[in-house]
Amino acid sequence: MADEVRATRLKGDGEETSPGAVIRDSARYLALVPAILGLSFCRVGILSGAYGSYESSDEGIFTDGAMLLALAVLLVALAYFWCRPGRLKDSAVGIVSAVCIGGEALSLVVLFVLCQLDAMGGTAELVLCAAGTLFGSGCMFCWLRSLRGCASVTAAVVVFSALAFSEVLTFVTAVVPKPAEYLVAVVFVLGQVPCVFSAHRRPLARSIASVTFPTDYFGLSTSVLESRSFLITNAVGIGFMGLVTGLLRGYPDGLPIPFTMPTRFGYAVLVILICAVVIACVLGRRQQVLTVGAFIFMEICAMCALLLYTLFPDHLEYGAVFATTLNAFMVGFVWYVTLAFMTAGWREPFYYACAGWIIWLGSRAVARVVLFESYQLHVDSPFIGVCMATIILVSAQVVLTQFLHINQGIAERKAVCLYCSKFPAFPANEDNGTVPEDAEDSVAAVFEPQGADEEFSQVEDSLITRIMGLDGPQPTSDPRQSALSHNAQEMGAQFMLSPREVEVLGLYALGYTQKKVAEVLCISPATAHAHIKRIYTKTGLHSRQEILDYIEQYTV
Repeated sequence: MADEVRATRLKGDGEETSPGAVIRDSARYLALVPAILGLSFCRVGILSGAYGSYESSDEGIFTDGAMLLALAVLLVALAYFWCRPGRLKDSAVGIVSAVCIGGEALSLVVLFVLCQLDAMGGTAELVLCAAGTLFGSGCMFCWLRSLRGCASVTAAVVVFSALAFSEVLTFVTAVVPKPAEYLVAVVFVLGQVPCVFSAHRRPLARSIASVTFPTDYFGLSTSVLESRSFLITNAVGIGFMGLVTGLLRGYPDGLPIPFTMPTRFGYAVLVILICAVVIACVLGRRQQVLTVGAFIFMEICAMCALLLYTLFPDHLEYGAVFATTLNAFMVGFVWYVTLAFMTAGWREPFYYACAGWIIWLGSRAVARVVLFESYQLHVDSPFIGVCMATIILVSAQVVLTQFLHINQGIAERKAVCLYCSKFPAFPANEDNGTVPEDAEDSVAAVFEPQGADEEFSQVEDSLITRIMGLDGPQPTSDPRQSALSHNAQEMGAQFMLSPREVEVLGLYALGYTQKKVAEVLCISPATAHAHIKRIYTKTGLHSRQEILDYIEQYTV
């Protein structure tokens, strides 16, 4: 399996692949069909209950108002996972999954009863929509949690396949008469149950041989300093795009925009085509499609929506097609980035899912409320359009500047590798002619700017880093574990180990197996093995006992 993973990952350098190779590569993801279906089913439940199956851009207060209520509960959950060290046990996750599936289905059943009694509207419907949104979000979080540690291509294939299929199912519920729509959605939501049992009998997502690109969210998690600043910057960018989405979905007065059947169908087809293009691009090894490409696409969607609103003020549904497409794409994109946070961070994976939902959907809901209140104060629509364009521009500049910074750093490291290969002090590997990774690290340290350690410490200790769960694990009350963690850092400084290798070294010295190290750090067993092998190479030690002896005798 390790050789297969390595052979596959070597293709992730942006090279072109033939259509036949893409088809062969896609076959390996069939094991993840239950996760794809599960994500689709729980999203359909949310859209049917709180979004009216997109018969209009949304349901106004029953969408964003309900979302604000659900996010208030998720904020409490976020605080709980912030204070609670470690991760939940599988049995606890199973209970959460069962409760969320049952809660989502029950909320839809009660909505069906209210609709039959002609008692829709008011506080009761708002609370039920909020409950369905909360439980449906919990289902999503459980499915995303089961995918943590997977490669970036695996993540992209799963989330955008699920997004496309959910659009098909949502369109089905949209053409069903209103009372029956809720019962159809209940069937879909309960369809998660067999998906859960089927997923337990299939390989884990992280065990599937796939590609992680070096310059996307998942690949950058191997460089702790870069990944933290990069992921934080992108979270800010997502928050800005959430503001834009909230303003666009209710333009210009904050009220829902009804679709006609042609525009509703056009929206569904557009989202499905975009998902197909994204999947084809990632399977074809296009590294930038979900980094620079994603933000460029979101900005184009937002500008198209704004332009159509301006050109066709009597047919706002034209612009609403692109506004709703932007919202749908952001669902898949936030799923994808959440998985990257789960891979890079050390906290309970639910923590990152809650944080992602709060940043994006909280920004969207707040913008929608502000838009509604602004219109009541007779704020001009052109002014609102200028505000949206400004937010789009700021989001683009913040995120794309960070992309340029990351790419520059990668280019500099490649130049260092080329420099290493020309000097006998850093000989190339005789087997394949490449520069050993430890040699690259040694020379990279020579070229590293002064103050890099201080910069890393500032990022490590910054409040925003801790809030987003991208800091290191908090010190434990166990004196032995605290001492080993400290000594591992000292040993890492002596032998120029990377931050990730220091984390692996600390756990390995505690007696963790390679498999356990992989589980704790949310990396593949093959990656954990590679880190341990590099630790042995850099330190010149040959066993766990030699590492323990060295730590006890030579570190303070």
